[in-house]
Amino acid sequence: MTKENSTAYTPGVCNINSAEVAYRKKAGYIGAAVFVILLILLLLLDINRWSRLVLFAPAFVAVIGFLQAKNKFCVAYGSSGKQNAAEESSESKSIKDAGAIIKDKIKAKSMNLQAAIIALAATLMVCLI
Repeated sequence: MTKENSTAYTPGVCNINSAEVAYRKKAGYIGAAVFVILLILLLLLDINRWSRLVLFAPAFVAVIGFLQAKNKFCVAYGSSGKQNAAEESSESKSIKDAGAIIKDKIKAKSMNLQAAIIALAATLMVCLI
C-alpha cells in the first residue's frame, strides 16, 4: 500500500490526512494535561469529590483526540459530511455521496460514544479516590 493510498478518504474508515492526525493528537495531549492539572488542583484544595465530575470535559477532549488520531477519522468532519484525507490538502471538502455520508456519521457516533464511555469511567474513578 502506498502512502497516498494509506491516507486516502475511505467512507467510515479514514477522513483526515497526517497533518490533521497530528492536530488531533495534540488536542489529546492538551486534554490530558488539563485533566491532570485540574485533578491535582482539586485534590490539593480538598474540593468535594463529586466536584471532580468537571474532569469529564477534559477527559473527553483527551480521549476523542487520541481516538481520532488513531483512527485517522475526524468526528466533526464525519458528522458534517466533510473530509480532508488528501496529504496535499489543507482544507476540508464536502462529500457528495449519500452512502459515504451515512458511513461517516455512523463512525462519528460510534467514536463519540467510545470517548464518552472512557471519559466517564476515568472521571468516576477519580471521584472515588
